[in-house]
Amino acid sequence: MTESKAVADVGPPAEAGAELAAAPPVAVFQGYDSVTGGGMATALTGETRTTGGESSLHYRVCEDVDGLAEALEINQSLSISFGPFGSIDEKMKFVQKLNVTTHSTSIVVYAKHTVGSDTMTDVALKPGRTPPVGSAALKAFFRGFGDAFVSSITRGGEYYAVYTFYAQTRDEQTELEVEMKAQGIFEGVTLDAALQVKLNKFTSSSKTRVSVEQRISGILNPTLPSADKIIEFAGKFSSLPLDSPTVIRFDTSGYEHVPDFGDFQPIADNRDFFVGDEVVAGLTASLVKLQALQNQIAWLQRVYAYYGGHTDAKVNEVAGRAQGDLAALNKLLHAYHNDPTAAFTAPALPSLAFGSPSLAYAINESPAQGGAGGAPFNDVDVLAFASRQTRVSALQLRTSSYVEKLHVGYQGAAGTWEADHGGDAGTLTSVLTLLPGQFVTKIAGRSGTRVDNLQITVSDGRSVGGGGGAGGPFEWSVPKGSFVLGFAGRSGGNLDQVRVVYASFQAATWA
Repeated sequence: MTESKAVADVGPPAEAGAELAAAPPVAVFQGYDSVTGGGMATALTGETRTTGGESSLHYRVCEDVDGLAEALEINQSLSISFGPFGSIDEKMKFVQKLNVTTHSTSIVVYAKHTVGSDTMTDVALKPGRTPPVGSAALKAFFRGFGDAFVSSITRGGEYYAVYTFYAQTRDEQTELEVEMKAQGIFEGVTLDAALQVKLNKFTSSSKTRVSVEQRISGILNPTLPSADKIIEFAGKFSSLPLDSPTVIRFDTSGYEHVPDFGDFQPIADNRDFFVGDEVVAGLTASLVKLQALQNQIAWLQRVYAYYGGHTDAKVNEVAGRAQGDLAALNKLLHAYHNDPTAAFTAPALPSLAFGSPSLAYAINESPAQGGAGGAPFNDVDVLAFASRQTRVSALQLRTSSYVEKLHVGYQGAAGTWEADHGGDAGTLTSVLTLLPGQFVTKIAGRSGTRVDNLQITVSDGRSVGGGGGAGGPFEWSVPKGSFVLGFAGRSGGNLDQVRVVYASFQAATWA
């Protein structure tokens, strides 16, 4: 069933000094600022048609921010999220929180349930309001009513979950997607329990850094599902009561499309220059690229800091250039809001010419101590440990007249786990807990055909150790500028051999 109705005014005209970070729009014909995403006062009136609600559910793999926005049913410019004025839209905040990088791949699970939509059928200036004529009038109109108006509003609720895989290069991104296809989680899949099992397995085993974020709207006090229940929850979302429906989508149109409006082309041309007619277009495309570059650099610098600090001169240089480029774009956006009729030229953005940096490091092992008995072990996944910020978090030994077992706790972005190497004879030592920023710095002891004695020292001087006096002595310290990732060696009924796996950062690679 449909109906036609007139739409009332929404608020008084904004003053010239009004805050740019206004609330998102809530009604058809309300004014809109395409760059900030803020709702403005209403200069128009007209007729609308109301349509009923609907439900939908989809699953999509996205190779870039454009695809991510499309999958989340965002149809406003991402300048709202990445621009200088601060995002006021919750979905835009969600996208910004994902910290997507240049080569990120996203899997989007999206469900919506709408209660209805209001769509413009006829529009005109309000009685008594005349079209703005001349630069001064255009600027005054822009400050009060924005550059566009809302042509449709959809209310309801949404649930979406995004798995973000932060590939560092285009080749890594391609390999990731090939693996997704092989595992049956790419496109054209059925959203069922089997897919959830595949997703859980893929995210836990992937060598690529991954995050999972979720959000619900339209429901008061919602409870997000656990990561292993995302598909099930999305499938049931349309049956949940929408006790707090909200605006989940709106479409806009420029004032130049209003009949008999006059010459709005100077502002329309500048709107196209800055945001274009797509989610990522115009100067916003450069803004999104800069944000992706900054996200990647910030992540690199967090990894460097996590492992005790490392200086990469080129990374720091490009970080500074990117900050300067972002400042240049922000300055231009502010200038547009000061005078939306002025002529603008795209600034040079030298940081984008460098490409995107990838984490680079060398993996080494300390000399082997002990013999050739038992079976080999290596706790360290050399492709994933450093990128997932994994470290030794706890150490404990079982000892007698030699070392019976080495117990190691690990902690990282993938969670916590434990590794045991050896048997259950002997006596347990106390647990040596390593806090963030503390690392193994030295191992010493005695060895022959097995590890007879082992002392492990960490960066604050504490140690754990035990064993007997057989075998020959050894001592090894972590080279300067390196950091320990974990342990390797051989074990069976006891600890037959031990090696320390350590890494050192190299200059980031750029592509």
